[in-house]
Amino acid sequence: MSVFDLLDREWAGLAADEAAARRLIDACELAGGARTLADLERYVRAADPAEADRVLVALAARAVEGDTLAARVLLQLLLPGTRRLARTWWALGDVEERAAAAVAAVYDRIRRYPLARRPRRVAANVLMDAGADLRRAARRARAADPPASGPTADPHPAVELAAVLADAVDEGIVTAEDAELIAASRIAGTPLADIAARRGAKLRTLQWRRKRAEALLAGAGAGAG
Repeated sequence: MSVFDLLDREWAGLAADEAAARRLIDACELAGGARTLADLERYVRAADPAEADRVLVALAARAVEGDTLAARVLLQLLLPGTRRLARTWWALGDVEERAAAAVAAVYDRIRRYPLARRPRRVAANVLMDAGADLRRAARRARAADPPASGPTADPHPAVELAAVLADAVDEGIVTAEDAELIAASRIAGTPLADIAARRGAKLRTLQWRRKRAEALLAGAGAGAG
């Protein structure tokens, strides 16, 4: 039984627990007055990105203060992305080992989420940072145990891009806001026009910012080659 199976089993008990939902009353109120955690999950899955993000921000604020229930609920909401990460990093072991590594990386990023610096797009940021952590772990694993000759599975380009963006922010090549813009449009597939509407920005401004940031990334890659 994988860690995902265990999480699903645990969630089946939590989802209908109204007492647990009352402990997260602020997030539940933002989720349309959800009475249970199952209601909260359904709301977030169906809501538009801005409305869903308000719920995720409320949960992240609690999680970084040590609220393990809030962290667990946020992890549940990010499980689709976490599963994608687990399918990607073959160097981290078998199916169960990759699942455990992905869940640990996402949960750790939830508990350490820099809300003051990145107060929006919580899901994309957590998954981007966790992807970068897994990428580094895979590199260490490959260095410690070089693979036998023959074809190897490369990580999905979207996860590679997420890792590159996280590294670029750490190195000061691009800003966190521009990295989030690239992640939202190139990885999540959100149209720039929708992002502009949510941010109250001009579409052409975002097009220019993305083009400039991608040029900086390309230049950094060429310099490292």
